[in-house]
Formats: sequence, structure tokens, C-alpha cells
Amino acid sequence: QVFAVTAAFNFLKSAADFAVLAEGQAAFARSTGIAIKTLSNNIVEATGAQIGFKDASQAAAIGLAAGLNVKQLEDLGKAAKDVSLVLGRDVTDSFNRLVRGTTKAEPELLDELGIILRLETASQKYADAIGKDVKQLTQFEKSQAVANDVLEQSEEKFSKVLGNTDNLGNAVAKLGKAFENDLLKPFQETLAKVLNPTIEFLSNNIIALTAAMALFAVPILKAIVPGLQDMGEAARTAADEAKEAL
Repeated sequence: QVFAVTAAFNFLKSAADFAVLAEGQAAFARSTGIAIKTLSNNIVEATGAQIGFKDASQAAAIGLAAGLNVKQLEDLGKAAKDVSLVLGRDVTDSFNRLVRGTTKAEPELLDELGIILRLETASQKYADAIGKDVKQLTQFEKSQAVANDVLEQSEEKFSKVLGNTDNLGNAVAKLGKAFENDLLKPFQETLAKVLNPTIEFLSNNIIALTAAMALFAVPILKAIVPGLQDMGEAARTAADEAKEAL
């Protein structure tokens, strides 16, 4: 029963997180004109449905805030899939490393993926491409230089090697993500909308919350107390047997 209550609480918390995520995405779309929910679904598709919607959404938000555009984020999703196929890595971990490594320009995050980032080289290459002195690059242009270099390396080292391998991928991972994205997420969002008023009422009314917790606690205590009594009786019996044996 304790396990069931804990599991139910965690499930409801996850459902509430999805509801908050959906509201945040809607607010972001109204403010910027970028449909981050659509972008997240596109990233999931680009990875061959091997990452979850929530992971895609979080990475998309970070990438957009750091200056990456929609196309670059989708390309990073495809790159994560290709890198993982070649190196046998988890796609979600690869995608997070690619996004963080690109937005933060941290070579150590990309080294494990076989992508060697040299900031000076990437900046010089980008400056040459746009006909500008490397010393005059803005911070945004430097971030674009990193993104272009990372995507170019992933294309050369992994995507071209794999060629047309759309059917490759971890079928079990795809099944799990499909369950999460297509079945569990909509159910959790609906559940959160239905239960939110009740949860808010309990949060603001300690007496009602205490009564609700008591409903869970009473059957648990009824199960525990006899067990404690049995343990005490067993201990006394063991002590008596030990005394007689001595």
C-alpha cells in the first residue's frame, strides 16, 4: 500500500509537470511566435522516436534561448540518432550532450561523441564563410560558428557513413518512447486538468489534507501493528528457547 501511494503520487506529479510544460510552451509560442510543441515533436521524429517528448522540449527550450534556430535543433536531433547508432550510445544522452556542448561551446561534452570542437577553427571557418574578420564576430555569430561546426562534423563522421538507414534503431526504446509520447502523455495531461482543482484544495486546506492522509494511513497501520505484535511474541519465544537451551 505504501508503494502504491508513492507510485500514485509520483505519477500525479509527473502529470502535473506535463501540464505545466504544456502551459509554458503555449506562453512561449504566444511571446515568440515559435511553436515549441511542434518543434519538440519534430525533434522526437528526427531522432527516430528514441527520445521522449519531455526531453526534447527541455533541450529545445535551452537551444532556442541560446540562439539556435529550429532547423539546427532538428538537425541536432538527427545527429544524435546517427551518433548513437555508430557508437552504441543512448540517444537521449547524445542529444543532451550535443545541445549543451553546442550552446555552451564546451568541447569536453562533445569529445565522448567523437566530435572535436576547436573554437578558434570553428570561428575562423564561419568568419571566412560570411566574409568577416574573425575578431569582429559577435557573440551570436560565434555561437552559430560552433553549431555549424558540430553539425558539419556529425554529418561527415556519422550521417554519411550510415547513409540511408532510417529503419535502424533500438526497437525497444522506440516502443517505450511511443508509449510515453502517444499514450501516457495525453492521459497525464488530461488527468492533471481534472485533478488540479482537488489537489489545490487539499494543498490550501491542511485539515482536509490530514483527513485524506488518514484514509491511507489507517489500513497501513492496521496491517503494521499486528505484525509488530507478532514480532514481539516471536522475540519472547526465541528468548525463552535460548534460555532453555543454555
